[in-house]
Amino acid sequence: MGRGSHRSVAGVTEVALGPRAVADLRAARDHHDSARHGLGRRLDDALDEVFSRLEAFPRSAPLVAGYTDVRRAVVRGFPHVVFYRHRPDWIDVLRILHAARSHAEGSGLT
Repeated sequence: MGRGSHRSVAGVTEVALGPRAVADLRAARDHHDSARHGLGRRLDDALDEVFSRLEAFPRSAPLVAGYTDVRRAVVRGFPHVVFYRHRPDWIDVLRILHAARSHAEGSGLT
C-alpha cells in the first residue's frame, strides 16, 4: 500500500495518519531499508496488517496507561507499536514508534 495520510476500506472505516505518524513511518522505513534492502517494504506490509486488524477490531488493542482513549497496537515481526485513537468514523494514528522509544516519547501522543 502506498503511504499517504488516509486509507479507506469499503467506505466503512478510514485510517488516518497524522503528521507525526507519517514522519515516524518514513524514519522507520529508511532505518530498516538502510539495515537491509527491502526491509522497509516488509514494514509497510506489517503495518497494512495492523491497519486491517484495527479497521475490523478498532478496540482490540489495549489502552495506554494514563490515557482514556489512546490505544497501542503491536506491529508483528517488527519492534514497533502504533498509537491511535478510535474515532466514530476513523482510526486516528498518532505515532508509529520503536518499542524501545515508545515509553520515552509517550508525551507526544496528545
